[in-house]
Amino acid sequence: MAKWKRNAKRDFQQTASVYESYYNLTVNSSNPQPNLCVSLAENEVAGELTAVEKVWVTGAISAASLDTTTVTLSYFLYAMSLYPKVQERAQNLLDEVVGRSRMPNFDDMKQLPYIRAIVKEVLRWQPVTPLAIPHAAMEDDWYEGYFIPKGTIVFPNVWSMNRDQETYGPDADQFSPERFIQKSETGNGFVLCPEFENNDGHFSYGFGRRVCVGRHVAENSLFITACTILWALHIEPKAVTTPMSKHGAAQDILNSTPDFDCHFSLRFPEVEDILQDTLAGSNVSVS
Repeated sequence: MAKWKRNAKRDFQQTASVYESYYNLTVNSSNPQPNLCVSLAENEVAGELTAVEKVWVTGAISAASLDTTTVTLSYFLYAMSLYPKVQERAQNLLDEVVGRSRMPNFDDMKQLPYIRAIVKEVLRWQPVTPLAIPHAAMEDDWYEGYFIPKGTIVFPNVWSMNRDQETYGPDADQFSPERFIQKSETGNGFVLCPEFENNDGHFSYGFGRRVCVGRHVAENSLFITACTILWALHIEPKAVTTPMSKHGAAQDILNSTPDFDCHFSLRFPEVEDILQDTLAGSNVSVS
C-alpha cells in the first residue's frame, strides 16, 4: 500500500475514534438531551445511514462549526467591548422589542435588524478564514493581466474582498454595522437594507459549489447567541482597548482570536431567574 494511503487510513481511524467516543458519550448519557446524535441513533433522521456514517455526520458538523463559531463569537465580544455605542444601540433595541421579562427568540428576528447587521459586520470585518479554501480554475482565464491556466489552484483572499473600499466605502477597515441598515419607509426606525435580506453582505462563507453548506444555521446561531448575550449582559473592557494594529500568528487556516480581557455584568437583576426559568424544561442549569 502506498505511503499516502497508509497515512490516510491511519488518519481516518484516529479521527473516527474521536468522533465515535463523543457520539457514544452523547447517545448513552443517563439524561440525554434532544440533539442530532440522539435523533440519528433512534433513526428519526438517519434514513439508510450506516453506524459509521452517523458518527461521521455528527463529527464533521461539530468539527466544522466549533472553531469557526468560537472565532466569530470572540470577535463579537471584542467588538462590543471596543465599540460601546454599538452595544448600547443594540441593547436599547432589545429592550424595546423584547423587554426584560423574557429571553429573545427567533420570532424577534425581523424586528431586530441592527443585531442582524452586527452579525454580518463581525463576519465581514473579521472573517473566520481570511484565505478561503482552495478552488481550481475550470478553464483558462485572465485576471488583471495575469494568465490563470486551467487547473490552477486558487486561494481567494476573503480578507481583502471583505475590505474592498469600492464595495464597502472608505471605512471598510472599520467595524460599522450601520453599513447594512437604512431608514424604514415610515422613517420611524431602521431596517436591513433590501439587498442584504437574502445576501450575506460579505464573502466569509465562500463561493460557488464550495460555499459553506451550514451558513444559514451559522447565521441563525450567531444571531440568537448575540441577542441573548446583549440582552443579558453588559460587556466592558478590563483595560483601555484599542483596535488591533496587527493580528497574532494563526495556527492554521483560521483567523487568530483577539487577545483582550473584558468584564461581564448583568444588565438587570432578573436576568438569571429568567434564564433559569426558560432553560428549566431542558434540564440545563445556569451558574
